[in-house]
Amino acid sequence: MKVNVERSLLWTATGAFVLFAIGAVLTTIVPPLVSKDMQVSQYPLHEYTEQELRGIEIYKREGCVYCHTQQIRHLESDQKRYGWRLVDAAVSDSWEYVNDKDNFLGTKRTGPDLARVGGKYSSEWHWAHFKDPRNMGEKFPNRKGIYERASIMPSFAYLSDEEIKDLTAYIQTLGRNKNWRVDENGVPLNDYEK
Repeated sequence: MKVNVERSLLWTATGAFVLFAIGAVLTTIVPPLVSKDMQVSQYPLHEYTEQELRGIEIYKREGCVYCHTQQIRHLESDQKRYGWRLVDAAVSDSWEYVNDKDNFLGTKRTGPDLARVGGKYSSEWHWAHFKDPRNMGEKFPNRKGIYERASIMPSFAYLSDEEIKDLTAYIQTLGRNKNWRVDENGVPLNDYEK
């Protein structure tokens, strides 16, 4: 019996596409239609201001998500690394993203995760960081003992002052839905911006 290879490949590809399409619909389209819990939160959420919404657009336009994630995973190393003043960062929960039209969870961590950066540094620090990021933060010795800047982030000095203010306003909202910066007695730690 002669097998028609081309027809066999066509049926295999069609079957694979149909199975993929069914899986995509069942995992992305059906759940929000069935459960409205995915669109609301039982926790109080920050509503973005006009300035913060402009900052989101700048964050998206400048491709910040290509190097920065916005999710603390269930890994002890993530919680310790992105914590603050020896307090481990809280793990990201799905309800924190209910108000987000754009998804900036990211997958590549060339730069630090930004999920809990809001209030960690002052707006002045962010301003200086956007203008000249390689002059901020730690410096490490190279093989010759000469200290080199650790950051590889490019400068955003070409942004207007208003754009940097908008971007900073958005960055300062990240991680603010959870009150996770407390000491062992539950007393809130100093936050640069209330």
